[in-house]
Amino acid sequence: MMSARVRLGAAGLVLGGLLVFSLLGVVSSSASAKTKGKVVSAKLTPKTSFTAAQATATKLVCRFSPASTRVVLLLSVKTNAKWVKVRSVAKKGTFKTYATTVKKLFGAKAVNAGQYRIKISADANSLTRTFTVTAVTGPSSSDEASDASGDDGSGSSSGSRSRGGSGDCGEDCDGGSGDDGSGDGGSGDDDGGSPAPVAPGAFSKTSPSNGATGQLSSVTLSWSVSSNAASYQYCVDSTPMSGSRVCHIPSTGVSTGWVSASSTTAAVSGLIAGKIYYWQVSAYNAPYGTYADGGTWFSFTVSP
Repeated sequence: MMSARVRLGAAGLVLGGLLVFSLLGVVSSSASAKTKGKVVSAKLTPKTSFTAAQATATKLVCRFSPASTRVVLLLSVKTNAKWVKVRSVAKKGTFKTYATTVKKLFGAKAVNAGQYRIKISADANSLTRTFTVTAVTGPSSSDEASDASGDDGSGSSSGSRSRGGSGDCGEDCDGGSGDDGSGDGGSGDDDGGSPAPVAPGAFSKTSPSNGATGQLSSVTLSWSVSSNAASYQYCVDSTPMSGSRVCHIPSTGVSTGWVSASSTTAAVSGLIAGKIYYWQVSAYNAPYGTYADGGTWFSFTVSP
C-alpha cells in the first residue's frame, strides 16, 4: 500500500514538473515573439518625386524597434495599373537603422520615369512607401525648395535634411551610428573657379513634324541643337501626354521610356501600324533640363 502511494506521488511530481516546463516554454516562446524586430518608420528624403539623375542623392532611411535581424526591400513599378517587381534586396544582421539610396535600389537596372513602390520588411512587419521618377523638368534646386509634402505615410516634413545623428549611415548601417563619413558639407572639393551650370537653351523638334502621317514602323527623330546642352533624352509613347512630363515604362510598341542621346537624332523601331505616337525631347545640363517646344509633345501616325 505504501509502495503504491510512493509511486503515485512520484508520478505526480513528474507530471507537475512537465507542466511547469511546458508553461515556461510557452512564456519563453511568447517573450521571444514579442522581441521580434519591427520597422517603425521609412522615409524617402529629401522628397518623393524626383528625376532619374536625382535618384543617387535621394535616400531611403528606415528605423527598427526593437532591432530586426533582417531587412528585405522589394521594389515594384506600376505598369498598366499593376505592380510589377523590379528588384529585391535581402540583408541579414542586427538593424536598428538601415539607409540606402534610390539608385542602389535599382542596382544595375536603369532608373526610368514612372511610379514605384518599395516594401520594407522586418522580422515581424512591413511598411510600404511610393515615389515617382519624373522626366527632367528644370532646375532641381528650385523644385526641392518648393517641395514640402513630406513622406507619403510618415506624417513628417521633408524639409529636414539633418546630418550626423540622423542615422543616414550608408547602405548597411545599424545601431544608429550616424553619417557614413562621406564628407557631405565639408569635403573641401570646392575648386573655387568652376563656372555655375547653365540651363540648356530653347530648342525645337524637327522631324517627324507635329501631326505627321504615313510614317514607317521605324522612324528617325531629329531636333535642333540646344545651347549649353550636355546630352538629350527622348521619349516616344502611345499614350496622349496632354502636357504631361512623364514617359511610361519601356514596352515594345507602347513606349520607349526616356532614352539618353548624345546627338540630335535618334532611331526608333518596332512601332505598330496604324497607331498614333507622341514624342518629346529634353536637353540636359546637370542639374538643369529644358523641354523642346516649351514642353509641347508632338504626334505622328504610323501607316496602317
